[in-house]
Amino acid sequence: MTAAARISASVSMMFGELPFAARFAAAAAAGFDGVEIQRIDEATPHAIAAAATQAGVQVALINVPMGDLLSGGPGLSGVPGREQAYVRALHQAFETATLIGAHRVHLGPSRVPPGLSRDDCLPTYLANIATAAELSAAAGIPAVVEGMNRVDAPDALIASVDLAAEMVHRVPGIGLLFDAYHVAKGGHDPAAAFARHRAIARHVQIADAPARTAPGTGTIAWDRFFAALADAEYAGWIGAEYPCAGDTPATLGWLKPARRSARAAPPRS
Repeated sequence: MTAAARISASVSMMFGELPFAARFAAAAAAGFDGVEIQRIDEATPHAIAAAATQAGVQVALINVPMGDLLSGGPGLSGVPGREQAYVRALHQAFETATLIGAHRVHLGPSRVPPGLSRDDCLPTYLANIATAAELSAAAGIPAVVEGMNRVDAPDALIASVDLAAEMVHRVPGIGLLFDAYHVAKGGHDPAAAFARHRAIARHVQIADAPARTAPGTGTIAWDRFFAALADAEYAGWIGAEYPCAGDTPATLGWLKPARRSARAAPPRS
Protein backbone atom coordinates (compact mmCIF):
# COMPACT_ATOMS: atom_id res chain seq x y z
CA MET A 1 0.00 0.00 0.00
CA THR A 2 1.32 3.45 -0.85
CA ALA A 3 1.08 6.71 1.06
CA ALA A 4 1.42 10.32 0.01
CA ALA A 5 4.97 11.60 0.04
CA ARG A 6 5.98 13.97 2.82
CA ILE A 7 6.82 17.41 1.48
CA SER A 8 8.78 20.08 3.35
CA ALA A 9 9.52 23.76 2.78
CA SER A 10 12.80 25.52 3.36
CA VAL A 11 11.96 28.16 5.93
CA SER A 12 15.37 29.67 5.31
CA MET A 13 14.55 30.41 1.66
CA MET A 14 10.75 30.48 1.52
CA PHE A 15 8.13 32.51 3.43
CA GLY A 16 10.68 35.32 3.60
CA GLU A 17 7.80 37.79 3.88
CA LEU A 18 7.45 36.64 7.52
CA PRO A 19 9.70 36.64 10.58
CA PHE A 20 11.62 33.38 10.88
CA ALA A 21 9.62 31.99 13.80
CA ALA A 22 6.33 32.60 11.98
CA ARG A 23 7.38 30.65 8.90
CA PHE A 24 6.80 27.26 10.53
CA ALA A 25 3.07 27.89 11.04
CA ALA A 26 2.83 29.45 7.59
CA ALA A 27 4.35 26.34 6.04
CA ALA A 28 1.86 24.16 7.90
CA ALA A 29 -1.06 26.35 6.83
CA ALA A 30 0.10 26.14 3.20
CA GLY A 31 -0.02 22.34 3.31
CA PHE A 32 3.57 21.30 4.04
CA ASP A 33 4.28 18.40 6.37
CA GLY A 34 7.67 19.66 7.50
CA VAL A 35 10.38 22.27 7.18
CA GLU A 36 14.04 22.45 6.28
CA ILE A 37 16.53 24.86 7.81
CA GLN A 38 19.58 25.98 5.84
CA ARG A 39 21.10 28.08 8.64
CA ILE A 40 20.59 26.81 12.18
CA ASP A 41 21.89 30.10 13.59
CA GLU A 42 18.66 31.81 12.53
CA ALA A 43 17.23 30.87 15.93
CA THR A 44 18.18 28.89 19.02
CA PRO A 45 17.50 25.14 19.02
CA HIS A 46 14.83 25.60 21.67
CA ALA A 47 13.12 28.32 19.63
CA ILE A 48 13.21 26.11 16.53
CA ALA A 49 11.78 23.15 18.46
CA ALA A 50 9.04 25.31 19.93
CA ALA A 51 8.07 26.80 16.56
CA ALA A 52 7.94 23.36 14.93
CA THR A 53 5.91 21.85 17.76
CA GLN A 54 3.43 24.73 17.85
CA ALA A 55 3.00 24.54 14.07
CA GLY A 56 2.65 20.76 14.06
CA VAL A 57 5.42 20.25 11.52
CA GLN A 58 8.50 18.06 11.57
CA VAL A 59 12.03 19.25 10.84
CA ALA A 60 13.01 17.19 7.82
CA LEU A 61 16.55 18.49 7.34
CA ILE A 62 19.11 20.91 8.74
CA ASN A 63 22.49 21.95 7.37
CA VAL A 64 25.80 21.81 9.14
CA PRO A 65 27.04 25.42 9.57
CA MET A 66 28.94 26.41 6.44
CA GLY A 67 31.37 29.01 7.73
CA ASP A 68 31.93 31.76 5.19
CA LEU A 69 30.43 29.90 2.22
CA LEU A 70 27.26 32.00 1.93
CA SER A 71 29.33 35.20 1.95
CA GLY A 72 31.50 33.97 -0.92
CA GLY A 73 34.24 32.13 0.97
CA PRO A 74 35.28 28.49 0.56
CA GLY A 75 33.25 27.17 3.51
CA LEU A 76 34.33 24.31 5.72
CA SER A 77 33.54 20.75 4.66
CA GLY A 78 36.40 20.18 2.21
CA VAL A 79 38.84 22.99 2.97
CA PRO A 80 42.34 21.98 4.10
CA GLY A 81 43.28 23.77 7.31
CA ARG A 82 39.69 24.19 8.46
CA GLU A 83 39.18 20.65 9.77
CA GLN A 84 38.79 21.68 13.42
CA ALA A 85 36.24 24.34 12.54
CA TYR A 86 34.26 21.78 10.55
CA VAL A 87 34.30 19.25 13.39
CA ARG A 88 32.96 21.96 15.73
CA ALA A 89 30.24 22.69 13.19
CA LEU A 90 29.38 18.99 12.98
CA HIS A 91 28.98 18.73 16.75
CA GLN A 92 26.78 21.82 16.77
CA ALA A 93 24.60 20.41 13.97
CA PHE A 94 24.08 16.99 15.51
CA GLU A 95 23.40 18.47 18.94
CA THR A 96 20.82 20.78 17.37
CA ALA A 97 19.32 17.96 15.29
CA THR A 98 18.91 15.87 18.43
CA LEU A 99 17.22 18.70 20.33
CA ILE A 100 14.77 19.54 17.55
CA GLY A 101 14.13 16.01 16.27
CA ALA A 102 15.52 16.62 12.78
CA HIS A 103 15.30 13.67 10.38
CA ARG A 104 18.47 14.38 8.40
CA VAL A 105 21.67 16.42 8.61
CA HIS A 106 23.13 17.81 5.38
CA LEU A 107 26.92 17.88 5.69
CA GLY A 108 27.32 21.04 3.62
CA PRO A 109 29.12 22.11 0.46
CA SER A 110 32.45 23.86 0.10
CA ARG A 111 34.47 25.58 -2.60
CA VAL A 112 37.98 24.89 -3.83
CA PRO A 113 40.06 27.76 -2.40
CA PRO A 114 42.30 29.81 -4.70
CA GLY A 115 45.66 28.14 -5.22
CA LEU A 116 44.33 24.64 -4.54
CA SER A 117 42.82 21.97 -6.77
CA ARG A 118 39.92 19.58 -6.26
CA ASP A 119 42.44 16.79 -5.80
CA ASP A 120 44.03 18.82 -3.01
CA CYS A 121 40.70 19.15 -1.23
CA LEU A 122 39.03 15.77 -1.69
CA PRO A 123 41.08 13.94 0.99
CA THR A 124 40.02 16.57 3.53
CA TYR A 125 36.39 16.23 2.47
CA LEU A 126 36.47 12.44 2.70
CA ALA A 127 38.07 12.53 6.15
CA ASN A 128 35.53 15.09 7.33
CA ILE A 129 32.50 13.16 6.15
CA ALA A 130 33.94 9.99 7.68
CA THR A 131 33.93 11.87 11.00
CA ALA A 132 30.38 12.95 10.25
CA ALA A 133 29.38 9.34 9.64
CA GLU A 134 30.60 8.45 13.13
CA LEU A 135 28.64 11.29 14.71
CA SER A 136 25.60 10.35 12.62
CA ALA A 137 25.71 6.77 13.85
CA ALA A 138 26.15 7.89 17.46
CA ALA A 139 23.20 10.30 17.23
CA GLY A 140 21.00 7.97 15.20
CA ILE A 141 20.38 10.77 12.69
CA PRO A 142 21.26 10.04 9.04
CA ALA A 143 23.72 12.34 7.25
CA VAL A 144 23.59 13.25 3.57
CA VAL A 145 25.83 14.93 1.00
CA GLU A 146 24.79 16.91 -2.08
CA GLY A 147 26.23 17.66 -5.49
CA MET A 148 26.09 21.27 -6.64
CA ASN A 149 26.39 22.44 -10.28
CA ARG A 150 29.26 24.09 -12.12
CA VAL A 151 27.09 26.82 -13.64
CA ASP A 152 26.16 28.45 -10.33
CA ALA A 153 29.30 27.34 -8.50
CA PRO A 154 32.20 26.60 -10.87
CA ASP A 155 34.56 26.22 -7.91
CA ALA A 156 32.28 23.88 -5.91
CA LEU A 157 34.22 20.90 -4.61
CA ILE A 158 31.35 18.41 -5.10
CA ALA A 159 30.04 19.81 -8.35
CA SER A 160 27.70 17.07 -9.61
CA VAL A 161 25.31 14.44 -8.32
CA ASP A 162 27.58 11.74 -9.74
CA LEU A 163 30.54 13.00 -7.71
CA ALA A 164 28.35 13.19 -4.60
CA ALA A 165 27.29 9.60 -5.23
CA GLU A 166 30.94 8.60 -5.50
CA MET A 167 31.57 10.13 -2.06
CA VAL A 168 28.62 8.17 -0.65
CA HIS A 169 30.00 4.93 -2.01
CA ARG A 170 33.44 5.71 -0.56
CA VAL A 171 32.26 6.56 2.97
CA PRO A 172 29.97 3.99 4.64
CA GLY A 173 27.06 5.44 6.56
CA ILE A 174 26.44 8.51 4.38
CA GLY A 175 23.44 8.99 2.09
CA LEU A 176 22.74 11.13 -0.97
CA LEU A 177 20.78 14.38 -0.98
CA PHE A 178 19.39 14.48 -4.52
CA ASP A 179 18.69 18.05 -5.66
CA ALA A 180 16.71 18.13 -8.91
CA TYR A 181 17.56 21.79 -9.51
CA HIS A 182 21.33 21.26 -9.37
CA VAL A 183 21.07 18.23 -11.66
CA ALA A 184 19.03 20.15 -14.25
CA LYS A 185 21.19 23.27 -13.99
CA GLY A 186 24.18 21.06 -14.71
CA GLY A 187 22.57 20.01 -17.99
CA HIS A 188 21.23 16.59 -16.98
CA ASP A 189 17.80 14.97 -16.75
CA PRO A 190 16.72 14.73 -13.09
CA ALA A 191 14.49 11.71 -13.70
CA ALA A 192 17.27 9.71 -15.34
CA ALA A 193 19.81 10.80 -12.73
CA PHE A 194 17.49 9.80 -9.89
CA ALA A 195 16.93 6.39 -11.46
CA ARG A 196 20.70 5.98 -11.59
CA HIS A 197 21.20 6.84 -7.90
CA ARG A 198 17.91 5.67 -6.41
CA ALA A 199 19.55 3.10 -4.13
CA ILE A 200 21.44 5.73 -2.12
CA ALA A 201 19.00 8.69 -2.25
CA ARG A 202 17.92 9.60 1.29
CA HIS A 203 16.48 13.08 0.72
CA VAL A 204 15.20 14.97 -2.33
CA GLN A 205 15.09 18.72 -2.93
CA ILE A 206 13.17 20.45 -5.69
CA ALA A 207 13.17 23.78 -7.49
CA ASP A 208 12.78 24.49 -11.17
CA ALA A 209 15.61 25.34 -13.54
CA PRO A 210 17.18 27.46 -14.87
CA ALA A 211 16.32 30.21 -12.35
CA ARG A 212 15.71 28.21 -9.12
CA THR A 213 12.04 29.08 -9.02
CA ALA A 214 8.89 27.19 -8.05
CA PRO A 215 8.28 23.84 -9.76
CA GLY A 216 6.32 24.33 -12.96
CA THR A 217 7.92 27.66 -13.84
CA GLY A 218 10.96 26.32 -15.69
CA THR A 219 12.21 23.47 -17.82
CA ILE A 220 12.12 20.39 -15.58
CA ALA A 221 9.60 17.70 -16.57
CA TRP A 222 8.08 17.22 -13.12
CA ASP A 223 5.67 14.45 -14.09
CA ARG A 224 8.63 12.37 -15.26
CA PHE A 225 10.63 13.19 -12.16
CA PHE A 226 7.86 12.31 -9.72
CA ALA A 227 7.20 9.13 -11.69
CA ALA A 228 10.87 8.22 -11.18
CA LEU A 229 10.42 8.70 -7.43
CA ALA A 230 7.32 6.51 -7.44
CA ASP A 231 9.03 3.85 -9.53
CA ALA A 232 11.87 3.76 -7.00
CA GLU A 233 9.35 3.57 -4.10
CA TYR A 234 11.18 6.54 -2.65
CA ALA A 235 10.09 6.91 0.98
CA GLY A 236 12.02 10.00 2.09
CA TRP A 237 11.16 13.67 2.24
CA ILE A 238 10.75 15.96 -0.77
CA GLY A 239 11.97 19.42 0.16
CA ALA A 240 10.99 22.59 -1.71
CA GLU A 241 14.00 24.90 -1.75
CA TYR A 242 13.68 28.06 -3.79
CA PRO A 243 14.04 31.73 -2.80
CA CYS A 244 10.74 33.46 -2.09
CA ALA A 245 10.66 36.71 -0.19
CA GLY A 246 7.07 37.75 -0.88
CA ASP A 247 3.68 35.97 -1.01
CA THR A 248 5.05 32.46 -0.91
CA PRO A 249 1.56 30.86 -1.00
CA ALA A 250 1.05 32.38 -4.46
CA THR A 251 3.92 30.22 -5.73
CA LEU A 252 2.52 26.92 -4.46
CA GLY A 253 0.29 25.86 -7.34
CA TRP A 254 2.59 22.86 -7.78
CA LEU A 255 2.11 21.48 -4.26
CA LYS A 256 -1.17 19.55 -4.52
CA PRO A 257 -0.35 18.05 -7.95
CA ALA A 258 3.06 17.03 -6.64
CA ARG A 259 1.50 15.34 -3.64
CA ARG A 260 -0.86 13.41 -5.90
CA SER A 261 1.81 12.32 -8.38
CA ALA A 262 4.74 11.66 -6.03
CA ARG A 263 3.41 8.51 -4.43
CA ALA A 264 5.80 6.85 -2.01
CA ALA A 265 6.12 3.75 0.10
CA PRO A 266 5.00 4.02 3.75
CA PRO A 267 7.09 6.77 5.41
CA ARG A 268 10.13 5.80 7.44
CA SER A 269 12.27 7.96 9.70
